[in-house]
Amino acid sequence: MDQTRGWFYTLTVLGAALFGKSPFENCVVNGTVLAEDGKKMSKKLQNYPDPLEVVHKHGADAIRFSLMSSPAVRGEDLRFAEKLVEENVRSVLLPLWNTYSFFVTYANAAGFEPMDTRKKSTHPLDVWIRAEVQDLANRMTKELDAYDLSATCAELHETIDALTNWYVRLSRRRFAGKGVLDAYPDGSGDAGAQDQYDALTTLYDVLLTISQLLAPFCPYITEAIYLNLVPEDHGSVHLTDWPETRKLTQVEDLLLRKTRIMRSIVSLGNSIRAGAKVKVRQPLQKATIALPASERSAITSDDLNLLRQELNVKEVQFAEDPKELAEPFVQVDARKVGPRLGKRVQEIINAGKEGKFEVQPSGSILILDETLSPDEATLTYRGKEGQDVAADKGVVVSIDTKLSDDLQREGDARDIIRGVQRVRKESGLEFTDEISLTVEGAEDILTKHKTLIESETRSTIGPCEGDDHTIEVGDRKVTIRFIKR
Repeated sequence: MDQTRGWFYTLTVLGAALFGKSPFENCVVNGTVLAEDGKKMSKKLQNYPDPLEVVHKHGADAIRFSLMSSPAVRGEDLRFAEKLVEENVRSVLLPLWNTYSFFVTYANAAGFEPMDTRKKSTHPLDVWIRAEVQDLANRMTKELDAYDLSATCAELHETIDALTNWYVRLSRRRFAGKGVLDAYPDGSGDAGAQDQYDALTTLYDVLLTISQLLAPFCPYITEAIYLNLVPEDHGSVHLTDWPETRKLTQVEDLLLRKTRIMRSIVSLGNSIRAGAKVKVRQPLQKATIALPASERSAITSDDLNLLRQELNVKEVQFAEDPKELAEPFVQVDARKVGPRLGKRVQEIINAGKEGKFEVQPSGSILILDETLSPDEATLTYRGKEGQDVAADKGVVVSIDTKLSDDLQREGDARDIIRGVQRVRKESGLEFTDEISLTVEGAEDILTKHKTLIESETRSTIGPCEGDDHTIEVGDRKVTIRFIKR
């Protein structure tokens, strides 16, 4: 109210009186930043964290981004708490910095040098992440044009997660390709080196674009990333142009929708594992998936292989009808239908939960004699008794979480791989270093999975000297020793 009475009204009166028009076309109103307990921040009460300590601990960028993404920039009050800053560091800034550090590590190992003129990779993952970042630029530009700062910041979370937990993770083997990149892109060399170059080039471009998009909100971290990636004198990310917007092609749009569906499937699979207390690296036998009819046809055989890998199962099957896996019900948004339905709200909510509804061809849902729009009611699913099922937005996933002896031993092999990789890192070895490895106490696992362990840990298993290290594998302890070759 102080802003409105003391500033906006005054400007409007002066503009109208002196020039006959409003002095501004758009007006951004800030809310009040309160203490965590909802009271006004007070030096006497000391009910707020020391700002300099928060800056020292999390960085100025983290505080800036947290405030820009908060309700305060929409004219609403904000109860400030340090955990708000911590959450933005965890979900946006730290993943971005880790991705940048990952790129620098692999780019240096490969001798990567960016080139001004180059063809863009046609690898599906590269095409997808470029489309994802272009879509981010389109969305952020639209929100900024509407002066919605918090919505602009919110757009980043999904893309940062997609970059770190999908693109980088699925491309790790590509980043660790063979040879030094002294041949590309002129066509000579092997396919592994070309694929590595394509992955590094794509990630380089993506990091630059995200740095430009994030720069107004986090000026310091984006400047640090940009200046290290772009070797130019007196350069700055803040002197570059804002990324251009363009309409996505039909192919890009289809790829985005398909990838988001696949990520949703994997996320649901991981939630089933968490509920059943089964580790992600433990192989399982089968996953069954039900998708909306409009999305099923887009899934290719390559996509199935990727889903099999990401869900860590031996088989992936599709169910024709979600009802084979789960029971449908409708979630009604009481806040949206309350003013219209009045006292009938609870009756409609209960009927939706009990399955007393019909989905109309238009997408609306008929519950009893009331028609609800897709914004007012959502069709979802709950697992049938005795089945491990998860669902979200029409996607239903069921996973068989029972373990056979063979599956258990393969899972134990994955535990050995994880243990060896951890000790390698703690010992200061580079990811490219090869080792001689001794494994004691896991003879039954080595009988079938020796080759897997060797390939994943860059090792040759056999007798060797070295310090003993104990790792936990299932319910047993295994001793490993290794030396760098």
